[in-house]
Amino acid sequence: MASGGGDHGGFYAGVPVFDGFDRIMDPAVYAPLPDDWVLGLTDVVRSTAAIGAGRYRAVNTAGAAAIAAVSNALGDLAFPFAFGGDGASFAVPPDKEDVVRRALAATVAWVRDELDLELRAAVVPVAAARAAGFDVRVGRFAASPNVTYAMFSGGGLAWAERQLKEGRFRVEPGASGD
Repeated sequence: MASGGGDHGGFYAGVPVFDGFDRIMDPAVYAPLPDDWVLGLTDVVRSTAAIGAGRYRAVNTAGAAAIAAVSNALGDLAFPFAFGGDGASFAVPPDKEDVVRRALAATVAWVRDELDLELRAAVVPVAAARAAGFDVRVGRFAASPNVTYAMFSGGGLAWAERQLKEGRFRVEPGASGD
């Protein structure tokens, strides 16, 4: 298991970048997230029905809003994230957990109030995923010289998403107008 150590902000920036798509399944290109980090996750409830009703843009906006809110709240801190169309996943150091919780609570409220959709959110400790038998590892894939994407492996993110959908580790919505 990895330890958080001291330089939380530099962890993700220090994960080596790989550029060969053929290496995407190579475990050597993934680094274990520090044990004390947390995963943030969001998911639009009943997104398939909303998309079927022609609300594809609203669902995508709700899914991406958490990444924008967290990114704005963290400033220049590099952190791994993935967008899934109707939700997002990301990882941050423990000293940013409170900031992330506030950003997610406000995003859940904004999606409810402005988009008339339900966005569930959770903050899950990496240590909880590992205690459940799953790892959380991250890699940085360079799609081009100026663009990298976070890639997660180990099954921990999928486990955390199941926890989110079951209501565990829930972030409560903020007040209207947050």
